[in-house]
Amino acid sequence: IGMASPELLQLVENCPTGAETLIARILNIITDKAAPSSDLVRRVKDLYHKRVSDVRFLIPVLTGLEKQEIIAVLPKLIKQSPSVVKEVFNRLLGCFHSSKVSGTSPLSPSELLVALHSIEGKSDMKAVMKAISLCFAEKAIYTQEVLAIVLQQLMEINPLPTLFMRTVIQSLSICPRLIGFVMSILAKLITKQVWKQPKVWQGFVKCCQMTKPQSFSVLLQLPPRQLESAFEICPELRDNLVAHVQSFTPHQRAHIPRSVLLILDKEKKIKTEKSE
Repeated sequence: IGMASPELLQLVENCPTGAETLIARILNIITDKAAPSSDLVRRVKDLYHKRVSDVRFLIPVLTGLEKQEIIAVLPKLIKQSPSVVKEVFNRLLGCFHSSKVSGTSPLSPSELLVALHSIEGKSDMKAVMKAISLCFAEKAIYTQEVLAIVLQQLMEINPLPTLFMRTVIQSLSICPRLIGFVMSILAKLITKQVWKQPKVWQGFVKCCQMTKPQSFSVLLQLPPRQLESAFEICPELRDNLVAHVQSFTPHQRAHIPRSVLLILDKEKKIKTEKSE
């Protein structure tokens, strides 16, 4: 049966009760190597909206949907079994694997990863995390350049997605050369008062801990109260930063706000008293 077969299109249009599984199977086979035709997409969408509410029915025609339509069903799609979710990602990302493109995807890899962060309120957080990990597993697609675009776009979402810092840390572990870019992100997050979102703030401090000594210049930009909060979350940062500032010349120290120096001096005194 071909995709343009009038019999197939009619079968989808007038799907007999009980034949849904069979039709889904046929659709999977005929769209496996070829992009779905607009006729087929229209009929499957109609069937989904009017009769069959199982989101898996849309998988064979995913690449024929509009970008917003895919984003709208993503929360339901990523709650499916692991093998189904993998099939969804194969369909959406498959055409980015080789230069021999078999059809196109309405969502670029960066748009897909950004969309996953935007649906956290509409889907189970564990499902979102697993879906994000599936993206990261596609190292040939999610390159340093793509991840930089994703992080840049995520940072512009207000409020910041809960999983934002988790994705920053994951990106950095895959592409260590993003370190300079991540430092500029951390500095911008200070201007966005990242500490107002407790979960993202915890991730910010964790990221600073992972990226020391590069992150010391970022930590020194924090307001005094937030610097103390960072030390409470990650006590070892305290000793590291105190030691770092002790190595400064008087000229370098002159550039650090007095309120921050007072906190560091206080920390130094506590440390000295403890060692005595």
